[in-house]
Amino acid sequence: MSKVAKRTIPVGKRRICIYPGCSLTASSRDFADALFQMAKMAGMWVEELKDWNCCGASPAHSVNPEYATLLSGRNLILAQKQGVEDLYVVCPSCYIRLKEAMHKLANDESLRDKLFQAYGTRYTGEVKVRFFLEALEPGDEAIFEGQMNRSLEGLNAVIYYGCLMSRPERVTGFDLKTYESSIIKFVENTGAKVKDWGASSRCCGSHLAVSRPELADRLVDRILEQANQAKANCVVTFCPLCQVNLEMRGTAKNRLPVFFIPELAGFASGEVKAEKWARRHLVNPMPLLKTNRIL
Repeated sequence: MSKVAKRTIPVGKRRICIYPGCSLTASSRDFADALFQMAKMAGMWVEELKDWNCCGASPAHSVNPEYATLLSGRNLILAQKQGVEDLYVVCPSCYIRLKEAMHKLANDESLRDKLFQAYGTRYTGEVKVRFFLEALEPGDEAIFEGQMNRSLEGLNAVIYYGCLMSRPERVTGFDLKTYESSIIKFVENTGAKVKDWGASSRCCGSHLAVSRPELADRLVDRILEQANQAKANCVVTFCPLCQVNLEMRGTAKNRLPVFFIPELAGFASGEVKAEKWARRHLVNPMPLLKTNRIL
């Protein structure tokens, strides 16, 4: 039995194991910090998958699909060895890559053989890949609401889900509509106002921002144009890649700060590190946060 499985879990805590992915250890460290704070507020005991590796997102599957599957497959093998039944993934790009690997390995014996040859362990299919939202249970909104010490009134937010979280549905099996009302309620419970708009699932360009930056610029401009038309003063998202693209790409003059949804929990709970998270943004959110006395 692995150290993860043996570790004593505090009474009353829900234990979850997450695959953090590369973004949460580099460009989106603020997301990681805020996420762990949000999990703590929800009464979760969060552990990282030990010795995880890059899943291959974004380019690996385009260059060599088989190697990409083996990269993600190693993480599934590690979770299997560590006694993890449900592996929760935060980044939608990582989620689709791990979910795709799980799907392919379940249906291709030759791939399972190659995974065994590469890592010396048979893949059993016992590990299930889940998006982080699936760790939240009905009623968790009330738990968060009771810990909101500071109103985020003055934030007029549009929620941006991006295009990867639930596509392709045949692979992910993730029904975003199941969680949309809970996400909206969570944001509204912070005191922020959620604005209606029509670009919540439009593609921001994803990794094409590297190979086709002019295309990503056009896509981001369309999204920000709709956000401005909705009279939003910020965007909230779960996706690290989308967050970077929306803050860095595009030619629009009226840039909007893009917050991770867990950041809102940190702001509203009065987390002392929240200002440090905010100062890592590419679009400076401090004027907006200071004006509304949030920080």
